Order: sequence, then structure tokens, then C-alpha cells
Amino acid sequence: MKLKVTQIRSVIGRKEDQKRTIIALGLGKISRSRIHDDNPVIRGMVFKVAHLVKIEEIKEEKTAKKPVMEKPVVKKAIDKKDAPKKTVPKKKAVKKETSKKATETKVTEKKTTAKKPTEKKAAPKKTTAKKTTTKKVAPKKTEAKKAKK
Repeated sequence: MKLKVTQIRSVIGRKEDQKRTIIALGLGKISRSRIHDDNPVIRGMVFKVAHLVKIEEIKEEKTAKKPVMEKPVVKKAIDKKDAPKKTVPKKKAVKKETSKKATETKVTEKKTTAKKPTEKKAAPKKTTAKKTTTKKVAPKKTEAKKAKK
């Protein structure tokens, strides 16, 4: 005997072990069905998620069907003359954004060639004087004490 197990409810909000049991049964989406052998392992899994699935018992037929004889496939020899010619796909037109860049560079090159390039001399670096930090010294208290005495 076999069991047809169909999922009828979602596993959203269910415990993790119930989600894994549904996946182990080969389900995972509502109205998805699987046929399993009727054994204690499958029965236990179905019992665990009985509120999420519908179970139907399927009786196996004992009569064995005779295999249908298929006709052998005969491949025909194709002559090269009769073979269809392969068509080469046409290349799509490439956007001409690169040509715009090329014309921009040509324009800049023309401007630079017309005028003589003037060399800019680097300005001599000015040496900056290091700032020296002077410590602020508090007035000596000993002198003030001596003056009071």
C-alpha cells in the first residue's frame, strides 16, 4: 500500500522540526503531492504534521503491465548538399558613445597642437618656520610667600 501526502497548509509560523518534516516528505508548497511507501517512518512523519497535510491511501495493483515495445529510431543519413545552411547571426549595432569620446580627444589635440605649450616653472617652495611652543610658566609662589613674611 502507498500513501499520497498533499500539503494543504503553509509552514509559516510553525516550529522548525515541522518545517523540516514537510521538506523531508518532499513537500514545501501548498497543494504539492508526493506518493510514499506505507511504512512506520513515513507514518510517523505524517502524524507529526497531520494538521498541515491531507493523507490518502492508494492500493497497488498486483497485475504487472507488459512493457510496450517501442519502435526503434532510425537515423537518416544526411548528405551535405541536403543539410540546411547555418545562418550566422547578425551583429547588433554598437552604440557610438566611443566615437563621441574619440572626437572630443581630437578636438583637444587640435587645440594643443595649434598653440605652443608653455612650460610652467614650479614656484620655489617657501620654508615655513616651525612654530615653537613656549611653556607658560606660572608665577613663582615662593617669591609671593617670602614677600608676605
